[in-house]
Amino acid sequence: MARVLVGMSGGVDSAVAALLLLEQGHDVVGATLRLGIAKLHGRQCCGEEAAIEARRVAGELGIQHVTVDVADIFAAEVVEPFAAAYAGGRTPNPCVVCNERVKFAALIERADALGCDEVATGHYARVVTGPDGRPSIARGADAAKDQSYFLYRLDAATLARVRFPLGNLTKGEVRRIAARAGLPVAARDESQEVCFADDHVALVARLRPEALRPGPIETSDGTVVGAHAGIARYTVGQRKGIGIGGPGGPWRVVAIDAERNAVIVGASASLLARRFVLSDAVWRPTGAAVRCFAVQRYRARPAACEARYDGSRIVVELEDACETTAPGQSVVLYEGDVVIGGGVLERWDR
Repeated sequence: MARVLVGMSGGVDSAVAALLLLEQGHDVVGATLRLGIAKLHGRQCCGEEAAIEARRVAGELGIQHVTVDVADIFAAEVVEPFAAAYAGGRTPNPCVVCNERVKFAALIERADALGCDEVATGHYARVVTGPDGRPSIARGADAAKDQSYFLYRLDAATLARVRFPLGNLTKGEVRRIAARAGLPVAARDESQEVCFADDHVALVARLRPEALRPGPIETSDGTVVGAHAGIARYTVGQRKGIGIGGPGGPWRVVAIDAERNAVIVGASASLLARRFVLSDAVWRPTGAAVRCFAVQRYRARPAACEARYDGSRIVVELEDACETTAPGQSVVLYEGDVVIGGGVLERWDR
């Protein structure tokens, strides 16, 4: 049996992950990351309240619990780039960045310090071994809770040391396991929002106030049809709260020009894409091109495509046009249930 460090957020998923590992006979240690969120704007999610709840669960399970302060790296790698992305007219995906650059890196570092062989979390995902013997991320059994999209950037060295005990369970099964075990978090609600920003505009206003300068709302031909109160309030694809009406609508945000501080609007048809260009690429196939499925936002329907990797970027050619996601979001590539790559959307073509 292994000595396993379990990332514990204070919620039911990580609590059950620790419980299942204990029942399998592993030596389990709980760890909670302190992200410094209370310092940002007083919110306690993933802060002291979470650490207290996780420590309480660890006590119920009879395992050691530690806290790991990652506030500085979280601010530098997640929060500041989040604000900078909005200031640049992009819509960031902070959970993807946090998993790669903060959460799993910090857990593995602490696991090494504590003599733990492996790391586990309460994510709904699986680790599978491919024909080449290398581990990959795959979808969890619960399609409604699958979190493989947010984990696509984890490399083979990390995955070789990671367990996802909930990968073959549904959320309902996890809650029933927690209730049967009498865990105090069995019925605890979960947050679906960005953990550090109830109001992303307020955060951006503090870190990148230039993103809230007033400017024009224009059509693609340059006609001014309104005014905005800051590009950080908008995202490509947005249909509500644009603040304009009249002829030509209904309007959608089709682009954000940060250099000119302009929001560009158009018809929904303007958002249809047949080709995506992805930067910051992750590519695991042995060849330079592959038939696969692209998922361009969490829980979006997979779209059949051909993906080609040129050594730095991935070009995704869709079989059928679909509505694009916003620049800055992740597009993740799958073969069946297995993640084979992905990247950050830079641009799309119709």
